[in-house]
Amino acid sequence: MEVTTLILAGGKSKRMGTDKALLELEGTTLLERAIKLCKSFSSELLISSNSESHAVYSYPLIEDAYKNCGPMGGIYSGLKQSNTDWNLVLSVDAAFVDAPFLQFLLQNAGDFDTVVPFTEKGVEPLIALYNVSCIPAMEQLLKEGDYRMRNLLKKVNTKWVDATDFTSRNKRLFTNLNRPEDLESSKL
Repeated sequence: MEVTTLILAGGKSKRMGTDKALLELEGTTLLERAIKLCKSFSSELLISSNSESHAVYSYPLIEDAYKNCGPMGGIYSGLKQSNTDWNLVLSVDAAFVDAPFLQFLLQNAGDFDTVVPFTEKGVEPLIALYNVSCIPAMEQLLKEGDYRMRNLLKKVNTKWVDATDFTSRNKRLFTNLNRPEDLESSKL
């Protein structure tokens, strides 16, 4: 199965106070970590960002077609540019996602619009698979000003996959680095 990876790197990083994609963890920027992780799964890699500082990685930068809409705007714009049906979406601040988990997601692709993991803590729509079949529903929600991912996931054919086994082995799997203290504690 051919897959495009869309790395969501266009957030405003308000809580972090600086561009999260360019923060370093273990000597590598979060954006570089995401690229390295996803390259082997991807026939194409796109970076959802409006920042030219992310262009240094030689992958196409995809600007939001709908501005200031959060992740849905980035995912929508990436799907519109994708050359494959299935698209692996990874938020750049999810620095501890691992290859076995991504393989698990890909194994669950089928006759669905999305494949979204969940645990007892909730759902993870920014570490998930999206089919280009989502585009019409996303476009409708964006035009209506409804940017909530959970509303999209209710509207399309979503396969919910239990990620509890993965989080029991990798406690930080869904840890997002949103604040300076998150970055500091991740180095321990």
